Amino acid sequence: MPRAPTGSSTSPPQAGRPCKVTKQVNETIAQLIGDDPKREGYLATVWTVAMMVLALAKKLGVNLSQSAMRAAFHDLGLRFGRPRLSMPEKIDPDKALKQWRIAQTVIEAGPSAVILYADESRVQLLPLIRACWHWVGLQIRVPTPGSNEWRALFGALDIRTGHWTYLVRPRMRTEDFLAFLELLLIEFPTQSIVLIVDNYSSHTAHAVSYWQASHERLRLLYLPKYCSHLNPVESIWLRLKGKIAADRLYGSMAILLDTVKAFFDEMTPEQALTWAAA
Repeated sequence: MPRAPTGSSTSPPQAGRPCKVTKQVNETIAQLIGDDPKREGYLATVWTVAMMVLALAKKLGVNLSQSAMRAAFHDLGLRFGRPRLSMPEKIDPDKALKQWRIAQTVIEAGPSAVILYADESRVQLLPLIRACWHWVGLQIRVPTPGSNEWRALFGALDIRTGHWTYLVRPRMRTEDFLAFLELLLIEFPTQSIVLIVDNYSSHTAHAVSYWQASHERLRLLYLPKYCSHLNPVESIWLRLKGKIAADRLYGSMAILLDTVKAFFDEMTPEQALTWAAA
């Protein structure tokens, strides 16, 4: 067997310095990033790279450079960005009671009663901007009206048949809502009506209670507060605006309202119920 050349070494190659970003370091970063810095003694509301370097040195005796800490952040899936403001989560303490009252009223009304969900929305000349396909480098420009104009839409969906009733009004005031109630009595001239709405101020006004006292054929019920998602009419408005209002300036309010009418004329009861259930 030939001998190894003189001066050659058969020892394993030298290993580099051990990586400081160990599993324990990663777990500590992940735990700290979700906690309030005040718990670690920092007078701050959010973590910075420099603060995390100091915190790891204090907790684990590990000294990382700021560049190494940034790399560790990225490896963990952390990114630097602005938070978004959000409304506090609110719950109606009477939610279960109100839902049960609605269910009980619908059952007691019987199969011949009309069960309606109603809601308001509005359409305006100012276009609704939505993402759309366009050629690279040729961003679409959507013109705006010289002055904006809007109209209120009141809509009611019969959840048993899919029948849709709507009314255009200048505003969303109490008198506009009362006009819509009058329309529903004309639309359903003989049946008893159960109308379910949210807690918008025009729905709960004293004038509405006074009106209902003399129109017993229509029973008004209110959804739990902070639960607009329980109203299926919201989905109808979403479909309407997504189809006719996105990225388009109409020449006049009359043309826009004609387009709204065409949309509802095209909407079948089956489509309305399908959208409402989505």
